[in-house]
Amino acid sequence: MALCALILGSGALRAEDGGQAEAAASSGHEVAAPAEGEAKADAGAQGEAAAQFATTRAPMPFDVMRSVQFLQDQVARGNDRAIRVQALLLRRFGRTFLEADPAVWRDPRNFRAAILFSLSGGTPDVLDRLMREKLLDESQTALIEGTLAYVRNNLEKAKKRLADVPLAEMEPVLAAQLHLVLGQIHQGDNPKDAIAHLDQARLLAPGTLIEEASLRLGAMLVDASGDHARADQLARRYFDRFANSSYAGNFEARFSAMVTSRGSANAEEALAEMSDVIAALSGPRQQTLYLAAARRSLVEGNLQFAAASAEAALAIPGLSGPDQSRAELYKTASSLGSLKPTQARQTLDRIERAELHPEDATLLDAAYTVLDQIDATLAAMPAPALNVASAKADGPAVLARAEAALAQSSQALKP
Repeated sequence: MALCALILGSGALRAEDGGQAEAAASSGHEVAAPAEGEAKADAGAQGEAAAQFATTRAPMPFDVMRSVQFLQDQVARGNDRAIRVQALLLRRFGRTFLEADPAVWRDPRNFRAAILFSLSGGTPDVLDRLMREKLLDESQTALIEGTLAYVRNNLEKAKKRLADVPLAEMEPVLAAQLHLVLGQIHQGDNPKDAIAHLDQARLLAPGTLIEEASLRLGAMLVDASGDHARADQLARRYFDRFANSSYAGNFEARFSAMVTSRGSANAEEALAEMSDVIAALSGPRQQTLYLAAARRSLVEGNLQFAAASAEAALAIPGLSGPDQSRAELYKTASSLGSLKPTQARQTLDRIERAELHPEDATLLDAAYTVLDQIDATLAAMPAPALNVASAKADGPAVLARAEAALAQSSQALKP
């Protein structure tokens, strides 16, 4: 809670009277006592000042939300601790919101704060109170009902009520938050509208967690629409601006899925596009993305893109021992149909099984199973089939059987 207090300034606005005396006392120096006449004059002046100014006040709802937004922006910059502090702050001041004097909600800043409070994870009971006690005018009803429906996962009602809210007339940050909400609501049934809302959210709140979340979702929706060039532009912007976000791992998983889906059509082109998007990242971050794409492609049976991605990871210097084992596994397993069985088995034998994640160890077993099937197929061939001409003719069939066996063995690894 120390950080909460620091952000909120201890929750109070302090008057200047007494500041010098407090500073002197805290420094360890004595403070000379004033003469009797001076003391009476000072007491009178202080009394007038006390009557004119309150020495403290509790934080208003908009003060709390400014602190929450500060923490959210810290999350977008990679401060994982800010996530926990935000949760503490929302819990700490939920009661304050619920018990606020009705007059507090006449300030438009506090009303906006109540909406943002609920959309940020605070209790929706605050909005219930505003509705129940009629502490708002009718023009705000659609916004409150839409917000309540969204936070309670009634997306159909939220979509209908928020459609009546004039976002263009709102304060930019609240409008951006609501555009993000509508983007999330429409992503399933109307991706085109969802993309438009996410674009507006980014424009209204640049550099914030709102922009980060809009890019994270928007890049995937744009790619699914078929506009790969624009999706790559959004992904590049995400990595440029939010590579250290606390949610970057979530985006990297989505990005991996995005490029993998393209790799089935044209592995070489998809890898070139991927490399261009992540070129500005550090070597280890690039290796992580290449390995994620290689594994996903391998499990999905897209062997050509899996091999190319693994090779790209291996080409970057500094691959750690466990990641080196993963890259060798993905590259070899995706090339079993084209490698000599003895060569592939030797490579797999060099992989340190103890360094692999249990799911990758299962994939290693699947690769050995495929090699065993290839060996059995070759052993069952009649002797004449082993000559060069016959081997060329039967090669595609062996390759097809190998790929089919690997795909079948890796079904259990699909996410």
